[in-house]
Amino acid sequence: MEFGELLKVFLLDLQSLFRRRVSAGSLTLPQVLLISIIPDDGIDMTALSKKLGVDNSTATRLIDKIIQNGWAIREKGTADKRMTLILLTAKGELLQNEIEDRIDELGEELNSAIPLEFRDENKEVLSSFHWQVSKLLLKNK
Repeated sequence: MEFGELLKVFLLDLQSLFRRRVSAGSLTLPQVLLISIIPDDGIDMTALSKKLGVDNSTATRLIDKIIQNGWAIREKGTADKRMTLILLTAKGELLQNEIEDRIDELGEELNSAIPLEFRDENKEVLSSFHWQVSKLLLKNK
């Protein structure tokens, strides 16, 4: 299997696992990802859309649904009133913690399926691969 094909099937399988094991109830995978990346001090819409790899209008639609469900709020920036910050509500923070717990459980399950003698090596390879993906994202900005 070529590396590009391997990337595609890895992404599809990982998305499928996240949908089944991390998404809860009526949450969609994009909503799970969105909620999971909002830091405690909030995030501006431009940074959010870049992290998700979507345009601002798509991010806005996702945020609107999160706000509608009471998981986040919009707030004007203090230094720059043109900037809109997205902050999690108390309800959103609880949901974010639940999502992080499910991600950790999935990670532990996958890690425990790897023979003990290969776990550190696999983690290093995955970290190195992530570094290469991050560099490519920065290069293509």
